[in-house]
Amino acid sequence: MLVCNPYEVVIHGTTNKGKVFRPSDWAERLCGILSSFDKNNRLSYSQWVRPILVDKVRCVAVDKKLEADNPAMFRFLMDFAADNDLRVIDCKALLEEREEAAGQNQSDGRVSLAEAIEEKHAAEQKKTQEQMPVVGILREIMPEETVTAFAALSVLRSSLTDINRFVEQINTHQRPAGYRLLGIFEEGKHNAVAVCGFHVAYNLASGHHIHIDDIVTMPQNRLKGYASRLLEEVRRIGAEAGIEKIHLNVHVSHDRADAHRLYFKNGFEIMAYHFRCNTK
Repeated sequence: MLVCNPYEVVIHGTTNKGKVFRPSDWAERLCGILSSFDKNNRLSYSQWVRPILVDKVRCVAVDKKLEADNPAMFRFLMDFAADNDLRVIDCKALLEEREEAAGQNQSDGRVSLAEAIEEKHAAEQKKTQEQMPVVGILREIMPEETVTAFAALSVLRSSLTDINRFVEQINTHQRPAGYRLLGIFEEGKHNAVAVCGFHVAYNLASGHHIHIDDIVTMPQNRLKGYASRLLEEVRRIGAEAGIEKIHLNVHVSHDRADAHRLYFKNGFEIMAYHFRCNTK
């Protein structure tokens, strides 16, 4: 049974063309941006945003009060829905829509909405894969549009849960220290689908070099070569400035294997161990 209240809107897990949105855990990922850990170290979703199922389709319920409590986050969620062509439905309207669909199914024996969507998705999947890939526009993300990098970077950095604090940290602390952002934007989308953050550094060990701090592509926009394009742009920027070396750190866990392959493919080598310790 669908449980939502009149104070919520639902970001439905189907596009306006009837396709089920991927990846399958998108709703949990989106809600995770506002989640936190309780006193028992268990993940707790925000009171404003939660994942729900509607006829076996993953969706996200957003409390309308979030618009007043955190306008930037509410706008981010609505932009996310618009960027990915997802339906945004008032909860009351969704309940009425489901009741109408259920009545029609009982009267004429038609399959459920979820089954119909899945069937259509399977039929269109091969055709979609054969279509020419979307070519995004690569450009620098300036201070007044830092917010457009939040969606992608929150996938890479799970600690990012406050969009306002994110913008403040980047613009107030990191940019003055030389941090720059590159983004790839697809037509009709407000947020960057791939982001690279880097800065120029000097030290005795490496001399004058570029250090890449962050690089990520949104899960639904991967396998389009965006990360390689970002790395090539950083390489070009470095060459124009007379900087010969680019450095980055990457974790060695098995779930980072795709990142390792990306860097090897783009000419990076493993040069050192990275050590760290706690102060207490």
